[in-house]
Amino acid sequence: MANTAMKYSMLGNTGLKVSVLCMGCLVLGPAQYNLSGEQSRDLLEYAVSKGVNFFDTSELYGVYPHLRYLSGKSDIVISSRSYAVSKADAKASLELARREMDRDKIEIFGLHEQESGLTLRGHRGALEYFAEAREKGLIDAVSVSTHHVACVRAAALLPEVDVIFAILNVDGIGIVDGSRQDMEQALAFAHYMGKGIYIMKALGGGHLFRRAYEALCYVRDFPHKHSVCVGVKNKKELEFACRVLCGDLSPEEAARLQPAVGATQKRLVVEAWCQGCGKCEEICGFGAICVVQGRAEVDQSRCMLCGYCARVCPHFCLKVL
Repeated sequence: MANTAMKYSMLGNTGLKVSVLCMGCLVLGPAQYNLSGEQSRDLLEYAVSKGVNFFDTSELYGVYPHLRYLSGKSDIVISSRSYAVSKADAKASLELARREMDRDKIEIFGLHEQESGLTLRGHRGALEYFAEAREKGLIDAVSVSTHHVACVRAAALLPEVDVIFAILNVDGIGIVDGSRQDMEQALAFAHYMGKGIYIMKALGGGHLFRRAYEALCYVRDFPHKHSVCVGVKNKKELEFACRVLCGDLSPEEAARLQPAVGATQKRLVVEAWCQGCGKCEEICGFGAICVVQGRAEVDQSRCMLCGYCARVCPHFCLKVL
């Protein structure tokens, strides 16, 4: 990697100092590239050596064991979340994360894929538990992840919520209930309210891979955020994202490097043995998959290629290829 000096910011009012690049760890696991433990460790080690200290994961991703490598390292910030509803669910999720990542504290922990104030109210028990865990020092901050403008606005007003992990990209791809401008305004309000803001799907789940430099520059220059989460599967992709987000890559050099970072077009494939159980449809937050005549069908224009559906398919018939 070029000698790019990592940049950092304070994550809202949390007191946590995070790198401008948050390494997204979904790509490490079975929902996407399913890297081996050795491959994951090598990539994580490289990220840390380059100044990345912020790592995003989730209970759903199935990659906690990969992240045990970060246990004991100083100044590391891990953000995770779950679909917990009750206090009991929330406690079980947090304890699983602590145990499998071998950490006494998970710096940021919260709720996965919330939609609105009503959804947050339905998860009140879990939110209350996470707030209690924060007071006990088991976590430093409570988070909410969302693809919805309405949720950002609602979470901005909740004292229990410290960090918002929201979708934003130059084309507004994947924002469920509004435009890019709507999300920009909601995040500006949340930022004003002192929330820590980090951005997901900067590359539109892969749809913007041919415009990676433009897409990363857009989120880099968006003023109402503290970090940008990018899923990287190799060192070249990590270098590219680092250099763009740190402002250390010219358009000319980006045009030369971008073909070498290994970006390839992806598709969600439904295998012939699909039994139409509907679990994929239930978990998809983008309305991209539905069961028609006993078989899952994908709207590729709406699919964000996250692979969540593959993680819940009991028959292993969904794959991101």
